[in-house]
Amino acid sequence: MLAPILALSLVASATFDSEQTIEQQTAFFKSQTNGQYARVMALKSSAKNALEQACRNALTLPQRSIIKNTLAKKLNIALPESVSFIDAEIMDYKQEKQQEWLTCTGVVTPAAQDINEAGLAVRAAWQVGSQKDKANLRPLLQVALNHPTTMSDAVALAAVLSPEEQRLSYLDKYLKASELKLDEAKASVAQTWFVNERYKQVISLTQQCESIDCKRLNLSAQTEFDNLSADDLSSYF
Repeated sequence: MLAPILALSLVASATFDSEQTIEQQTAFFKSQTNGQYARVMALKSSAKNALEQACRNALTLPQRSIIKNTLAKKLNIALPESVSFIDAEIMDYKQEKQQEWLTCTGVVTPAAQDINEAGLAVRAAWQVGSQKDKANLRPLLQVALNHPTTMSDAVALAAVLSPEEQRLSYLDKYLKASELKLDEAKASVAQTWFVNERYKQVISLTQQCESIDCKRLNLSAQTEFDNLSADDLSSYF
């Protein structure tokens, strides 16, 4: 009997009609956050199984906003609206479902400020790097290149923005492939390796990546590697 009472008190304690409430809506979820409380609603039936993760993410919205505003102020630039990042632990997490809403609470403890700023910077850099206007790219890239947790992803971006004939040598000199985290970084490195016929490296790297580009490169590299192996075998006859 105690668990339902605690759950009901959680929903009753959460208020989302104040000026402090942060609202966010994506294609899959509607989220509202106020202090240590958040609630989320699935906008598509396919998203219902991910409600708990969405509620955990919603709890981090205030801290994400702080990280973003702090980095933007430090660099004196505007960051892409769609980019956010946080490395954090959520302690004492509790949740309760009420009709279409999942309400949750927890104490968000962010990782060190430099880790979160670098993580945000490298993600923003990749987005800005894909745009025509790259005016804000340099300061973001500098932050990411100068932090050990994001250096490899930043090196991958610097390489893809370099002249094509220089990309492989740049990666060979500066990249630690085992430290790549972003799927877009892995795909760009794999593309450069594929063009230079490093098929085994492409296969190994793209197995750690879930993007469509990685899956395509993995299949292409496997085909090319198998063809090379067949050619080597035919030379014995």
